[in-house]
Amino acid sequence: MKKKVVFASCSSADESAINEVLKRDEIKTVLKEERVSKELALVENLLSEVSKGGLAVYGFENTRNAVLAGAVKTLLVSDGLINKFREEGVFSKLESLMKSVEKMKGKVFLVSSEHSGGKKLDGLGGVAGLLRFKLSCE
Repeated sequence: MKKKVVFASCSSADESAINEVLKRDEIKTVLKEERVSKELALVENLLSEVSKGGLAVYGFENTRNAVLAGAVKTLLVSDGLINKFREEGVFSKLESLMKSVEKMKGKVFLVSSEHSGGKKLDGLGGVAGLLRFKLSCE
């Protein structure tokens, strides 16, 4: 419990105090660490599923096919792939993929390429999916 509590002071007790606290460096650090921790856990879960031939797909085409089959419950996309697709002028393909997952009640997580989890995801093509059910042909 001690690790989850962060103390920060503010100069008032109204709505502006929330913004003041959120702008403090110690709060920004904790929020960033929490996000990185979540992203690392998602990527590690993905790698575990991949290694046992389980409920995971990776690479754009395999992931797209799984999304079209309604099998993806969690889509992981690296910001490196987003930047690459924008530079190549094909971001709409990736955006369509993300919207399809959300339409099917799945979740989309953007993973930073600045930490090890994002680099591992980039190594798998920058996009991957955790599946609701196993596909017969991946």
